[in-house]
Amino acid sequence: MSGNPPRLSVIIPAHNAASVLGEQLEALREQEGAEPFEVLVCDNNSSDSTAQVALDEAESLNLRVVDASGPASASHARNRGAAASGGSILLFCDADDLVDPHWVHELSTPLLEGDDVIAAGALHHERFNDAEVLAAYGIAPDPDSAYIPESMTPEGYAGYLPTAPGGNFAVRRDRYLALGGMDHSYPGGAEETDFAWRAQLTGTQVVTRPRAVVHYRLKHSPRALFRQQRIQHHARILLWTRYRSRGMTGPSLKYSLTQIARQAPNLLRRQDRPDRLRTARLLGGNVGALQGIITFRILRRSPAPQSLTTTTSERTAR
Repeated sequence: MSGNPPRLSVIIPAHNAASVLGEQLEALREQEGAEPFEVLVCDNNSSDSTAQVALDEAESLNLRVVDASGPASASHARNRGAAASGGSILLFCDADDLVDPHWVHELSTPLLEGDDVIAAGALHHERFNDAEVLAAYGIAPDPDSAYIPESMTPEGYAGYLPTAPGGNFAVRRDRYLALGGMDHSYPGGAEETDFAWRAQLTGTQVVTRPRAVVHYRLKHSPRALFRQQRIQHHARILLWTRYRSRGMTGPSLKYSLTQIARQAPNLLRRQDRPDRLRTARLLGGNVGALQGIITFRILRRSPAPQSLTTTTSERTAR
């Protein structure tokens, strides 16, 4: 590519995403009103044709495939992409979602104007998820373009600071690297909140960009929904152990035990799909919370934080 390199780098962590990645790349190819940007598909231990699907779009998208093998973690892949990127501004989306046509423009604008911020976009859910799935998650219909989730307002998330969705935010590259990137010691969730909070503690603000829309795919089967909720709530307990002294609201052992006792008998009953999905969400979330309470709070077996710097050091030492 001739001339100056683009200022924007779009980073996509990907693991066995061959069936969905092409749609996301097509959406990026059709962006409107955006500065030129590069795309980095960060292949995290894929065993399918993820890399080839990406390479097929390389010329039309100014795309590179980054080797993000190692820990099975989207955040590890994000960190590898950030380190390999050429732009001064990083935009993050996921392989299995779909960005709107103005996503790059809307998300990058405050950073191109020179603001030292995390620009947090909006997640919409109706495009890929039916009414039964939305009801199981307790998600309302997609908001209008001015809606701001409470977790991204000054009231913040879990009683503390605002957060940002890991698959829809932008930040300066130098800021991301200075913070060590995302901490992939979190077991599949909460690392984006940890990153947003660490950034804010150093003076970087979260600003909302509700027109930077990503269409998000939820889990459609009870088994997948249970697993997702278990992992995410397990990770939230680790987040709480690290931020409870700063005001983050904590877990309730009694609540989790009560919910498990209420929901577990449903596994032995014949349920229709909406009830099976709801049971999976409630049971998975509370099993994960109980697991986290035992591991991180009672046994105090918290993993050491893992930053981009520590991962690089480990790779160099091998």
